[in-house]
Amino acid sequence: MNAPGDNQTHTPGHGNSGSSPDPAYRTLIAELELLQALHLLTQTLTHATSPAAVHDTLAQDAAVPLQASLALVCQRTATGQWTAVTGPGGAQINQRADAVQDILSFVAQHSTTRPCVSDGPPHRLCLPLSPPQDNSRPQTVLVLEATTPWTARRIELASTVAHYAMLTLQHRPSQPAESDLTQKLPHPPALSSGFNIRNRRVQLVGGLLLLSLLPLELRIPASGLLEPVQRQRLYAAESGLVTELTVNDGATVVPGDVLVRLRSDELELQQAELFGALAEAQARLAALESSAARGSIGTAALTVESEQAELRARILSLEQQRSVLQRRLDSLVLRATAAGTVVGRDLQQRFIGRPLLRGQWLLDVVPADSPWQLQLDVAETDLRHVLQAFATAPAASRHVTVSYFTETTPERQLQTTLASISSAAELSPRGELQTRLTTTAAPATSGERPGVGVQASVHCGRRPLLYILLRRAFDFVRRTALLQGVY
Repeated sequence: MNAPGDNQTHTPGHGNSGSSPDPAYRTLIAELELLQALHLLTQTLTHATSPAAVHDTLAQDAAVPLQASLALVCQRTATGQWTAVTGPGGAQINQRADAVQDILSFVAQHSTTRPCVSDGPPHRLCLPLSPPQDNSRPQTVLVLEATTPWTARRIELASTVAHYAMLTLQHRPSQPAESDLTQKLPHPPALSSGFNIRNRRVQLVGGLLLLSLLPLELRIPASGLLEPVQRQRLYAAESGLVTELTVNDGATVVPGDVLVRLRSDELELQQAELFGALAEAQARLAALESSAARGSIGTAALTVESEQAELRARILSLEQQRSVLQRRLDSLVLRATAAGTVVGRDLQQRFIGRPLLRGQWLLDVVPADSPWQLQLDVAETDLRHVLQAFATAPAASRHVTVSYFTETTPERQLQTTLASISSAAELSPRGELQTRLTTTAAPATSGERPGVGVQASVHCGRRPLLYILLRRAFDFVRRTALLQGVY
């Protein structure tokens, strides 16, 4: 007779019920999950119908299983210059961004027929995606960027994926043959016959049902500008000619610094006439007072006293006019009222030696400690989702998250919160109705300039995936139904 517990089955790598899996078991599970992810990636590449689809698949899906933070596909043009074709999320690449230029410079130096790894952080791996055309250099490469150094195992897997993508690109439009990777990767276990669904209609209904029940975050796209909350806008207080402009774009100023000097011939003429009239009145008054002191006015004393009173009143009025005119002349010298940075394009070319009208804008001074905010425009057809999210947010915080990136640094994702929604819609230059959204102070972004372009998305709560994918069609059907009901 067996002792109690002789027939119990033990799972490898597990101890008692309270113990955790040992490291060897966790490593095995991680390796199987990695191979499964790579197998799904190669299957997606197999079903890609064009080179562009292959590039998009690599840029969007290759980074995670290969433990990379960024995947970028680059191509060499006819002139020999390298350009970024597609990146994460399929978004349009800003070729002038510093991060993109850094990667293209790395590709230009290290693109060969073999995988090439950078010396230090950032840790980059360059893999060819096309056979060499001339001078043993490929025309298309895949660049992977990681936060940790590349190991021999990861380089081997990445090279195998790149080789399979190269075979896929060579066989388009024909169906590519399976590579060694697809033969080596373990296929997912097949479902038992009891769970195998043979009816395609049932599969379609089940897939739609799953999509309709799977909740995901609804994000409404918006675009706009990154602007400082505080700024000194400098306007011409008087009409005049710009005789001196002491600053240029990007200059640093402190309170009291002279920025612009104007000259107004009209004000100078008024000043000369005023000084002449004042001097004449003062001389006449002095003459009358001198005659009165000598007693030579005789019987005309009353007339003289009346004229003296009139002259004193005129002199007082002229003095007041001179004070007002002097303030206007002083306003021809424009000074900085706060410490900051001058913002204005082509200031010398636009203003020096040219006349200005009263109230005309010249430049801005942005304080160094000014917070930033986003001024975003959202389509009127999408505004109802933003209004609903803003209305349902807690009244104390009104916390509606806004994710964004600037067009100069698209690789840097930031977040802020929605502060206000404009009460009126405006017509965009393309003839579309848009509403202005304003965020709270955005996180400090070193090196950013006022007015830089921003691409953003407003988080509007969770919705079924099917609605997120087809919401524009749903909105169109709803508006059509409403119009038919009206008419």
